[in-house]
Amino acid sequence: MSNTTRGLATFVNRRLFVITLISTFLASPINAADALTEFNMALKPQLLQKANLIAEEVQDDIRLAVGVGIPFERINGLDTYLEDLSDKYSELTYIAVSNPTGDIVYQGGDISQLVQPLSSHKTLIAPAANVSPPLESLLSGSLDFFSMLLSGSQSQSMEGYYLPLTQQEVRYGSVHIGLNDGYIRSQLTNVFFDLAIVLIAVLLVSFELMMVLVMFYVSGPLQHSEKLLTRQAEGDFSVQQNQQQKGIIGFFVNRMNQDSRTIQNNFQQVYDRAIEQKDEPGTVEKLRQLAKRFSLQKVFTESRGSIIDARIPLFVFSFAEELQKSFMPLFVSEYYQPNSWISRDIMIGLPISVFMGVIAIITPFAGRWTDRYGCKRIFMTGLIPAISGYLICAFANSAEAIIAGRGVTAVGYAVITISCQGYMAALLTRENRAKGMAVFVGVLMTASMCGTALGGIIADRIGYQPVFILAAMLALVAGALAWVMLCSEVGCNETPANTEKNAATPAQARGPKALLRNYRFVGIILFCAIPAKIILTGFLYYFVPVYLITLDASQAEIGRIMMIYALIIIFLGPTASHIADRSKHMIDLVVFGTVLSGAVLLLLNGDADVLTVLIAVVLMGMAHAIIKAPLIAAALEAAEYTPDVGRTTVLGVLRTCERIGSVIGPLLVAALLVFYDYGAAMAIIGVGIIGIGCFTGVYFRRMRRKEAQACA
Repeated sequence: MSNTTRGLATFVNRRLFVITLISTFLASPINAADALTEFNMALKPQLLQKANLIAEEVQDDIRLAVGVGIPFERINGLDTYLEDLSDKYSELTYIAVSNPTGDIVYQGGDISQLVQPLSSHKTLIAPAANVSPPLESLLSGSLDFFSMLLSGSQSQSMEGYYLPLTQQEVRYGSVHIGLNDGYIRSQLTNVFFDLAIVLIAVLLVSFELMMVLVMFYVSGPLQHSEKLLTRQAEGDFSVQQNQQQKGIIGFFVNRMNQDSRTIQNNFQQVYDRAIEQKDEPGTVEKLRQLAKRFSLQKVFTESRGSIIDARIPLFVFSFAEELQKSFMPLFVSEYYQPNSWISRDIMIGLPISVFMGVIAIITPFAGRWTDRYGCKRIFMTGLIPAISGYLICAFANSAEAIIAGRGVTAVGYAVITISCQGYMAALLTRENRAKGMAVFVGVLMTASMCGTALGGIIADRIGYQPVFILAAMLALVAGALAWVMLCSEVGCNETPANTEKNAATPAQARGPKALLRNYRFVGIILFCAIPAKIILTGFLYYFVPVYLITLDASQAEIGRIMMIYALIIIFLGPTASHIADRSKHMIDLVVFGTVLSGAVLLLLNGDADVLTVLIAVVLMGMAHAIIKAPLIAAALEAAEYTPDVGRTTVLGVLRTCERIGSVIGPLLVAALLVFYDYGAAMAIIGVGIIGIGCFTGVYFRRMRRKEAQACA
């Protein structure tokens, strides 16, 4: 593309992105504030209605006891009954029963929270529901909430309410209930963070959609228009046979191409007439020269497809897959039945390990199927096991069924991701291969961030199994998008890109075996790549949700905390890649990131809280952001010592070996939890990772020293 066209495309793209950003930032917070304020105004009436029902239940039970002749002040077990009710409903501070003089006779819960006399309690009457508050109340409620949130107020204020106890219109006592305002604030805070997560997800999804729409309707047609105008300005009126651009710019391109076709048709009529009428040979020869000079008989077919075609289908499918990441161990734990052959800790880690293991087994076959049958066909085929696995989990009634469902889904996940990667690779050249693969990785990380967070929020609201139904529906949407957007011809053996790729030399065919004799490459795999994946699946996917649930964190909170890992990598990944490219010390950065990731796990030793886990996830995201780009570069550099092994082969071996670490991670953590507590298990793994990182640094430093001595 020329500088003029590139400048025009950049001009249009930049303004479209700015408009999208401004529109999203204006619309989303306004909608979020409206939803938050409505929730704020509606929550307390709902709690009062619930408190009224609880008080009426206690009132009816006491009336029944008094009605059968039991003295009011001698009802055995009433304290225990009230204590159980108070523990059951966290929105209540206490439940108490008083006599006519106001003295407390029975109590349950934290009665020390009673800061006002019983005589000042309000009569408990359930408020009318579904009454929309006026605008002034909405604004006041919103301001009150945000001032509380910004001030960080954690005071547990309480309001008291009562229902009278009467017999034959004579009052002999009252049922008192303390409504905890701290519970209301905590619920509002959770909703606020949920809305913030939804806002971030909306922004990311908006940019994904905008990227595709701009490429389809602006950048792509502009590029084609520039090519067409350049050809015609140089006197080339050849016709592109499969020219079908979209949008207004696309209409212009199609019209210009149709004009070239009209010119060629008119010329062909003149040329055919000259041959039929047997004009002078010089006339026919001049027409041939004219056709050659202006390409008046040239019709060509340009390769179809763009890497953007696979972006949205891959994003939607990956988003569907990531929905269950934040609760999978907890989901399996609900269906675990004690048995003699496997412990609970190992059982709840098996779905992750089985999922990763099946991907490692299927990936090499998926690559061959993609080359043989084409990316689009393989994508559509992969939907069958993927959706089947989601449905198995949705209707599962045992831990074994969940594990089987995850294994079936893994087949579809491996096939679909490889088909999209193959689709992009078939359209890339040597000059833009790294950039194109960065698009692939970026889509997966964005989907991981959005899916993990929103999956936790949805599961917290409607339960675990409906999330799998939603995932199956999203997979169907991804299939519909792939059917429309993917080009059937891309990725087949007949395409030039794959023909070149499949023409492997004998040395390339022996690539994986040759790499096993490369001590540099093997060292990076064993001491860097595999430990990084052990931490990812063992710490983030297994330990974090299981440990946070023991700290009474909600499912939405777990999803939010896990989301931060992907968010850190999305924002720090490009910076880390830039630093790696400038420093050229890839292996040193990998060693530093490895040691840092091990040190992060030491933070969890001892008594940790939710904040400590959050800090650990943030630091782990930073450590893995440092590792990601240099690890791939270091593996490619090490592979250069094994000649005739292609870059695709190196990356394939690297990804397959990383899956080994993904399988080991949950099982290793589960095995340690059989004998140690959570903190000790993480500390043991952390010490091991630090030791591996230090050993790797010494190993490669000595290797460089020997090479320097040999060169000298």
